[in-house]
Amino acid sequence: MRPKDPYVSHVNKRAFDEQQSVTQLTQHVLTWQDRNRNNVTEISYSFYNSGFNEAQKHEARRSIESWADVANLEFHENGGPAEGRLTFGISPFIARAQGTYPNPYGHGGGETLYNRGMVSRVVMTHEIGHALGLRHPGNYDGRAREGQRVYAQDSTAHTVMSYFGDRSSGKELGAKPKAPMMDDIAAIQKHYGANYQTRKEDNTYGFNSNTRRDYYTLKSAQDRFVACIWDGAGNDTLDFSGYRSNQTLNLKAGAFSDVGGLQGNLSIARGCIIENAIGGSGDDALIGNAANNRLTGGGGADRLRGGGGADTFVYNHASDSTPDQSDTLMDFTSGTDKIDVCGALQQANVPALIFTSAFSGKAGESVLAYDEQTGRGSVSIDLTGDRHADLLINTHGRVNPEDLVQAKPGAPLPRSSYRLRKL
Repeated sequence: MRPKDPYVSHVNKRAFDEQQSVTQLTQHVLTWQDRNRNNVTEISYSFYNSGFNEAQKHEARRSIESWADVANLEFHENGGPAEGRLTFGISPFIARAQGTYPNPYGHGGGETLYNRGMVSRVVMTHEIGHALGLRHPGNYDGRAREGQRVYAQDSTAHTVMSYFGDRSSGKELGAKPKAPMMDDIAAIQKHYGANYQTRKEDNTYGFNSNTRRDYYTLKSAQDRFVACIWDGAGNDTLDFSGYRSNQTLNLKAGAFSDVGGLQGNLSIARGCIIENAIGGSGDDALIGNAANNRLTGGGGADRLRGGGGADTFVYNHASDSTPDQSDTLMDFTSGTDKIDVCGALQQANVPALIFTSAFSGKAGESVLAYDEQTGRGSVSIDLTGDRHADLLINTHGRVNPEDLVQAKPGAPLPRSSYRLRKL
């Protein structure tokens, strides 16, 4: 079962779970076979004729790459005999593009054809999906009417195999997807297995990306992120620090997030674990998963929920959570979770915190407050010595001095006159 999708609650169609959606994409279709049983299906691809120009070839190779990233498929250009075939060609007899299903038991199959001017990544990714054994999610071909759409997730927000746009599932992507989306990934992995060798090191998605994939990379606040993330292993990060809009970042597999002013434009595939999230300067909501998450809200009044695991909430600047725009940690567990204020202390040239019950005018003093009746507390830090909090963090749950990461390991801490202040 996929997490409940709040976006489709207002869509006048039945909501399908992941298994049902995968069935829509895979039923009654053949696939290429791993004949040598090495757990990788090898596919040779080629370009039919010189009419397929270099721009089209570039987009085709990027689309192929996106399918190989998520499933146990190896593609070889002009590779000769293989376990599957994929061809690209130009046809004057089609309006846009078409693709044929695999034919593992005879000649043919795996052909994709395009009109001469077609240079569209989403179209090529769609047609390659057919050539690998995926069908449309509804009973339509060439064109589609709303009556042929039988479930809410039949949209490009969930699958590049759909003819229906993002808004038909209550989302707003702002652009067409270039790579397989959530249901495509689950479906192609059902056919060929999941590729856990993909990005198995530490990777960052969004700003400061090291993924070498354009659909996972943001270079300016004007760029739009439209993708479902698949990642094999490592300690990985969603970085949307360059956006100024209010965002929701949800690290749970199978969930959708709202980034860069759009709705449901980021998702995380089933079987994929992303550990960390960085918000922007808006009022963001960051939601962790069962892993040990590092959540950095950035500027604005953010709401951070770690979920399971030993989570760390990171504050690199005093401006990340001020008395006027303070963050709220929704589920802090003392002794398990941490609040990392090393960056804020370093920026203010404060070597370490001095825990006290009231500010006395020393830079670095911190007051920890907690209300036993409501279960709510706060962390106040005076970084300048003016007896006012510069960094203020609200918490659901008690915070004790040892819960704050305040200095580098081995650095001596000043003596403290700390007593927990009652609200």
